[in-house]
Amino acid sequence: MANHPKISVVIPAYNSQDTIYQCLESVCGNTYDSFETIMVLDNPTDRTAQIAKEFSHSTFRLFTNAATRGASFSRNLGIQQSQGDIIILLDSDSYVDRDWIAQHVEAHNTISAGIIGGAVRGIYNTFIGRCDGLCAWWTSIPHAKSRFITKFHLPTNNLSIKKRVFENIGAFDEQLKIGGEDAEFCFRAIRANIPIYFKSDIIVSHFDRNDWKGYIRHQENWGKHAVKMRKQHRMDVSFLMPGNPFTAFLYIVPLAMMFTLFLTMKWLRYSPSILLYTPLILAGKLKQTTAIFKSQLKNQ
Repeated sequence: MANHPKISVVIPAYNSQDTIYQCLESVCGNTYDSFETIMVLDNPTDRTAQIAKEFSHSTFRLFTNAATRGASFSRNLGIQQSQGDIIILLDSDSYVDRDWIAQHVEAHNTISAGIIGGAVRGIYNTFIGRCDGLCAWWTSIPHAKSRFITKFHLPTNNLSIKKRVFENIGAFDEQLKIGGEDAEFCFRAIRANIPIYFKSDIIVSHFDRNDWKGYIRHQENWGKHAVKMRKQHRMDVSFLMPGNPFTAFLYIVPLAMMFTLFLTMKWLRYSPSILLYTPLILAGKLKQTTAIFKSQLKNQ
Protein backbone atom coordinates (compact mmCIF):
# COMPACT_ATOMS: atom_id res chain seq x y z
CA MET A 1 0.00 0.00 0.00
CA ALA A 2 1.23 3.47 -0.84
CA ASN A 3 2.40 5.77 1.95
CA HIS A 4 -0.30 8.22 0.87
CA PRO A 5 -3.39 6.00 0.54
CA LYS A 6 -6.87 7.08 -0.45
CA ILE A 7 -9.13 7.21 2.62
CA SER A 8 -12.88 6.68 2.90
CA VAL A 9 -14.58 7.88 6.08
CA VAL A 10 -17.86 5.99 6.58
CA ILE A 11 -20.49 7.41 8.93
CA PRO A 12 -23.86 5.72 9.58
CA ALA A 13 -26.55 8.08 10.86
CA TYR A 14 -29.99 7.58 12.34
CA ASN A 15 -31.54 10.35 14.48
CA SER A 16 -28.56 12.66 14.85
CA GLN A 17 -29.99 16.09 14.12
CA ASP A 18 -28.20 17.71 17.06
CA THR A 19 -24.72 16.47 16.15
CA ILE A 20 -24.61 15.62 12.46
CA TYR A 21 -23.53 19.02 11.14
CA GLN A 22 -20.61 19.32 13.56
CA CYS A 23 -19.60 15.75 12.73
CA LEU A 24 -19.55 16.36 8.97
CA GLU A 25 -17.92 19.76 9.25
CA SER A 26 -15.10 18.36 11.39
CA VAL A 27 -14.41 15.42 9.06
CA CYS A 28 -14.62 17.38 5.82
CA GLY A 29 -12.38 20.05 7.32
CA ASN A 30 -9.50 17.61 7.71
CA THR A 31 -6.16 18.59 6.22
CA TYR A 32 -5.45 15.23 4.54
CA ASP A 33 -5.77 15.71 0.79
CA SER A 34 -6.99 12.33 -0.48
CA PHE A 35 -10.20 11.28 1.20
CA GLU A 36 -13.94 10.99 0.74
CA THR A 37 -16.68 11.24 3.34
CA ILE A 38 -19.57 8.78 2.99
CA MET A 39 -22.68 9.09 5.14
CA VAL A 40 -25.44 6.49 5.09
CA LEU A 41 -28.80 7.65 6.46
CA ASP A 42 -30.72 4.83 8.13
CA ASN A 43 -34.21 6.20 7.43
CA PRO A 44 -34.13 8.80 10.25
CA THR A 45 -37.34 10.26 11.71
CA ASP A 46 -35.95 13.65 12.76
CA ARG A 47 -34.21 16.43 10.77
CA THR A 48 -31.01 14.39 10.21
CA ALA A 49 -31.76 13.77 6.53
CA GLN A 50 -32.59 17.41 5.84
CA ILE A 51 -29.37 18.63 7.45
CA ALA A 52 -27.26 16.03 5.62
CA LYS A 53 -28.82 16.84 2.25
CA GLU A 54 -28.10 20.53 2.76
CA PHE A 55 -24.46 19.88 3.64
CA SER A 56 -22.16 20.62 0.73
CA HIS A 57 -18.50 19.66 0.38
CA SER A 58 -16.40 18.24 -2.43
CA THR A 59 -15.49 15.13 -0.42
CA PHE A 60 -19.06 14.35 0.70
CA ARG A 61 -21.24 11.52 -0.66
CA LEU A 62 -24.67 10.67 0.77
CA PHE A 63 -26.69 7.44 0.62
CA THR A 64 -30.06 6.63 2.17
CA ASN A 65 -31.57 3.31 3.25
CA ALA A 66 -35.16 2.77 2.10
CA ALA A 67 -36.01 1.37 5.55
CA THR A 68 -34.34 1.32 8.94
CA ARG A 69 -31.76 -1.49 8.75
CA GLY A 70 -29.36 -0.80 11.61
CA ALA A 71 -25.82 0.53 11.92
CA SER A 72 -24.12 -2.63 10.61
CA PHE A 73 -26.11 -2.56 7.37
CA SER A 74 -25.38 1.16 6.95
CA ARG A 75 -21.65 0.70 7.56
CA ASN A 76 -21.53 -2.20 5.12
CA LEU A 77 -23.28 -0.15 2.44
CA GLY A 78 -20.85 2.70 2.95
CA ILE A 79 -17.90 0.32 2.74
CA GLN A 80 -19.28 -1.22 -0.48
CA GLN A 81 -19.57 2.25 -2.02
CA SER A 82 -16.14 3.38 -0.83
CA GLN A 83 -13.12 3.95 -3.04
CA GLY A 84 -10.46 4.12 -0.36
CA ASP A 85 -7.58 1.80 0.48
CA ILE A 86 -8.36 2.35 4.15
CA ILE A 87 -11.83 2.73 5.65
CA ILE A 88 -12.18 4.90 8.76
CA LEU A 89 -15.39 4.42 10.74
CA LEU A 90 -16.96 7.20 12.78
CA ASP A 91 -20.29 7.68 14.58
CA SER A 92 -22.55 10.60 13.68
CA ASP A 93 -22.65 11.83 17.29
CA SER A 94 -18.90 12.47 17.28
CA TYR A 95 -16.47 15.06 15.93
CA VAL A 96 -12.75 15.02 15.14
CA ASP A 97 -9.65 17.24 14.94
CA ARG A 98 -8.32 18.56 11.63
CA ASP A 99 -5.41 16.11 11.57
CA TRP A 100 -7.49 13.05 12.54
CA ILE A 101 -7.31 11.34 9.12
CA ALA A 102 -3.59 12.10 8.83
CA GLN A 103 -3.04 10.51 12.26
CA HIS A 104 -4.70 7.29 11.12
CA VAL A 105 -2.65 7.24 7.91
CA GLU A 106 0.59 7.82 9.84
CA ALA A 107 -0.32 4.99 12.20
CA HIS A 108 -0.89 2.58 9.30
CA ASN A 109 2.41 3.66 7.72
CA THR A 110 4.38 2.92 10.89
CA ILE A 111 2.47 0.03 12.54
CA SER A 112 2.00 -3.37 10.94
CA ALA A 113 -1.71 -3.83 11.60
CA GLY A 114 -4.81 -4.45 9.53
CA ILE A 115 -6.99 -2.57 11.99
CA ILE A 116 -6.10 0.49 14.07
CA GLY A 117 -8.43 1.98 16.64
CA GLY A 118 -8.17 5.28 18.41
CA ALA A 119 -9.52 6.55 21.70
CA VAL A 120 -12.86 8.16 22.46
CA ARG A 121 -13.26 11.21 24.69
CA GLY A 122 -16.74 11.46 26.16
CA ILE A 123 -18.47 14.85 26.03
CA TYR A 124 -21.07 15.20 28.79
CA ASN A 125 -22.71 17.76 31.04
CA THR A 126 -24.41 15.55 33.63
CA PHE A 127 -23.34 12.93 36.15
CA ILE A 128 -25.23 10.33 34.11
CA GLY A 129 -23.41 11.42 30.95
CA ARG A 130 -20.04 10.80 32.55
CA CYS A 131 -21.23 7.39 33.72
CA ASP A 132 -22.43 6.53 30.21
CA GLY A 133 -18.96 7.29 28.83
CA LEU A 134 -17.23 5.23 31.50
CA CYS A 135 -19.38 2.25 30.53
CA ALA A 136 -18.98 2.74 26.79
CA TRP A 137 -15.30 3.58 26.25
CA TRP A 138 -13.36 1.28 28.59
CA THR A 139 -11.48 -0.31 25.66
CA SER A 140 -10.58 3.08 24.15
CA ILE A 141 -9.39 5.28 27.01
CA PRO A 142 -7.56 8.41 25.79
CA HIS A 143 -3.81 8.37 26.49
CA ALA A 144 -3.93 4.88 27.97
CA LYS A 145 -1.24 2.40 26.94
CA SER A 146 -1.09 1.93 23.16
CA ARG A 147 -0.87 -1.78 22.36
CA PHE A 148 -1.87 -4.67 20.14
CA ILE A 149 -5.28 -6.10 21.03
CA THR A 150 -5.47 -9.86 21.58
CA LYS A 151 -8.85 -10.03 23.30
CA PHE A 152 -11.98 -7.93 23.71
CA HIS A 153 -12.51 -5.27 21.02
CA LEU A 154 -12.27 -1.66 19.91
CA PRO A 155 -15.43 0.33 19.10
CA THR A 156 -16.41 1.14 15.53
CA ASN A 157 -16.25 4.81 16.48
CA ASN A 158 -12.68 5.82 15.49
CA LEU A 159 -11.64 2.58 13.80
CA SER A 160 -9.54 2.41 10.59
CA ILE A 161 -9.47 -0.80 8.59
CA LYS A 162 -7.48 -1.74 5.52
CA LYS A 163 -9.93 -2.69 2.80
CA ARG A 164 -8.36 -6.09 2.29
CA VAL A 165 -9.45 -7.03 5.82
CA PHE A 166 -13.09 -7.05 4.68
CA GLU A 167 -12.10 -9.23 1.72
CA ASN A 168 -10.51 -11.63 4.19
CA ILE A 169 -13.09 -11.92 6.99
CA GLY A 170 -16.23 -10.32 5.57
CA ALA A 171 -18.34 -7.37 6.65
CA PHE A 172 -20.16 -6.47 9.86
CA ASP A 173 -22.88 -8.85 11.08
CA GLU A 174 -26.14 -7.23 10.02
CA GLN A 175 -28.15 -9.39 12.41
CA LEU A 176 -26.63 -7.40 15.28
CA LYS A 177 -28.80 -4.32 14.89
CA ILE A 178 -28.64 -2.86 18.40
CA GLY A 179 -24.97 -3.33 19.28
CA GLY A 180 -22.16 -5.84 19.57
CA GLU A 181 -21.13 -5.75 15.91
CA ASP A 182 -17.79 -4.17 16.83
CA ALA A 183 -16.98 -6.94 19.33
CA GLU A 184 -17.99 -9.68 16.89
CA PHE A 185 -15.98 -8.14 14.03
CA CYS A 186 -12.83 -7.72 16.14
CA PHE A 187 -13.15 -11.27 17.40
CA ARG A 188 -13.28 -12.57 13.82
CA ALA A 189 -10.21 -10.50 12.97
CA ILE A 190 -8.25 -11.80 15.96
CA ARG A 191 -9.23 -15.37 15.09
CA ALA A 192 -7.97 -14.77 11.52
CA ASN A 193 -4.63 -13.49 12.92
CA ILE A 194 -5.22 -9.95 11.66
CA PRO A 195 -3.29 -7.58 13.96
CA ILE A 196 -5.39 -4.95 15.76
CA TYR A 197 -3.61 -2.00 17.35
CA PHE A 198 -4.97 0.55 19.81
CA LYS A 199 -3.38 4.00 19.30
CA SER A 200 -4.50 5.97 22.33
CA ASP A 201 -3.50 9.42 21.09
CA ILE A 202 -5.80 9.35 18.03
CA ILE A 203 -8.85 10.78 19.73
CA VAL A 204 -12.41 11.54 18.69
CA SER A 205 -14.96 13.36 20.84
CA HIS A 206 -18.34 11.69 21.39
CA PHE A 207 -21.51 13.22 22.81
CA ASP A 208 -22.47 10.79 25.56
CA ARG A 209 -26.03 10.15 26.77
CA ASN A 210 -26.80 12.74 29.43
CA ASP A 211 -30.21 11.43 30.53
CA TRP A 212 -31.25 8.39 32.52
CA LYS A 213 -33.50 6.99 29.77
CA GLY A 214 -30.75 7.00 27.16
CA TYR A 215 -28.18 5.54 29.55
CA ILE A 216 -30.43 2.69 30.69
CA ARG A 217 -31.63 1.88 27.17
CA HIS A 218 -28.03 1.59 26.02
CA GLN A 219 -27.22 -0.81 28.87
CA GLU A 220 -30.31 -2.86 28.04
CA ASN A 221 -29.34 -3.11 24.38
CA TRP A 222 -25.96 -4.56 25.33
CA GLY A 223 -27.71 -7.28 27.33
CA LYS A 224 -30.21 -8.20 24.63
CA HIS A 225 -27.61 -9.51 22.19
CA ALA A 226 -24.85 -10.66 24.57
CA VAL A 227 -25.66 -14.35 25.02
CA LYS A 228 -26.52 -15.11 21.40
CA MET A 229 -23.54 -13.21 20.02
CA ARG A 230 -20.89 -14.58 22.37
CA LYS A 231 -22.07 -18.19 22.45
CA GLN A 232 -22.82 -18.41 18.74
CA HIS A 233 -19.34 -17.20 17.82
CA ARG A 234 -17.56 -18.69 20.87
CA MET A 235 -16.22 -15.28 21.74
CA ASP A 236 -14.21 -14.09 24.74
CA VAL A 237 -15.93 -14.64 28.10
CA SER A 238 -18.65 -16.71 26.41
CA PHE A 239 -18.24 -19.14 29.31
CA LEU A 240 -19.77 -16.49 31.58
CA MET A 241 -22.97 -16.31 29.54
CA PRO A 242 -25.82 -18.34 31.12
CA GLY A 243 -27.14 -21.31 29.19
CA ASN A 244 -30.77 -21.21 30.32
CA PRO A 245 -33.28 -18.82 31.94
CA PHE A 246 -32.83 -20.27 35.44
CA THR A 247 -29.05 -19.72 35.37
CA ALA A 248 -29.57 -16.30 33.80
CA PHE A 249 -31.86 -15.33 36.67
CA LEU A 250 -29.30 -16.44 39.25
CA TYR A 251 -26.59 -14.51 37.39
CA ILE A 252 -28.38 -11.13 37.38
CA VAL A 253 -26.73 -9.72 40.50
CA PRO A 254 -23.34 -11.55 40.43
CA LEU A 255 -22.72 -10.69 36.77
CA ALA A 256 -23.72 -7.06 37.31
CA MET A 257 -21.29 -6.80 40.22
CA MET A 258 -18.52 -8.47 38.20
CA PHE A 259 -19.07 -6.14 35.21
CA THR A 260 -18.97 -3.12 37.54
CA LEU A 261 -15.75 -4.27 39.19
CA PHE A 262 -14.18 -4.97 35.79
CA LEU A 263 -15.00 -1.47 34.49
CA THR A 264 -13.74 0.11 37.70
CA MET A 265 -10.39 -1.65 37.42
CA LYS A 266 -10.03 -0.69 33.75
CA TRP A 267 -10.52 3.02 34.49
CA LEU A 268 -9.02 3.36 37.97
CA ARG A 269 -5.46 4.06 36.84
CA TYR A 270 -6.51 6.79 34.41
CA SER A 271 -9.54 8.25 36.16
CA PRO A 272 -9.75 7.49 39.91
CA SER A 273 -13.00 9.44 40.07
CA ILE A 274 -14.72 6.35 38.65
CA LEU A 275 -15.21 5.29 42.28
CA LEU A 276 -17.84 8.02 42.58
CA TYR A 277 -19.81 6.51 39.72
CA THR A 278 -19.84 2.84 40.74
CA PRO A 279 -23.38 2.88 42.21
CA LEU A 280 -24.81 4.25 38.96
CA ILE A 281 -22.66 1.88 36.90
CA LEU A 282 -23.99 -1.02 38.97
CA ALA A 283 -27.56 0.12 38.30
CA GLY A 284 -26.84 0.11 34.58
CA LYS A 285 -25.23 -3.30 34.73
CA LEU A 286 -28.23 -4.69 36.61
CA LYS A 287 -30.34 -3.50 33.68
CA GLN A 288 -27.90 -5.19 31.30
CA THR A 289 -27.93 -8.54 33.14
CA THR A 290 -31.72 -8.39 33.49
CA ALA A 291 -31.88 -8.00 29.70
CA ILE A 292 -29.65 -11.08 29.41
CA PHE A 293 -32.19 -13.00 31.53
CA LYS A 294 -35.12 -11.76 29.43
CA SER A 295 -33.31 -12.70 26.20
CA GLN A 296 -32.98 -16.26 27.50
CA LEU A 297 -36.69 -16.40 28.31
CA LYS A 298 -37.51 -15.13 24.82
CA ASN A 299 -35.34 -17.77 23.15
CA GLN A 300 -36.96 -20.66 24.99
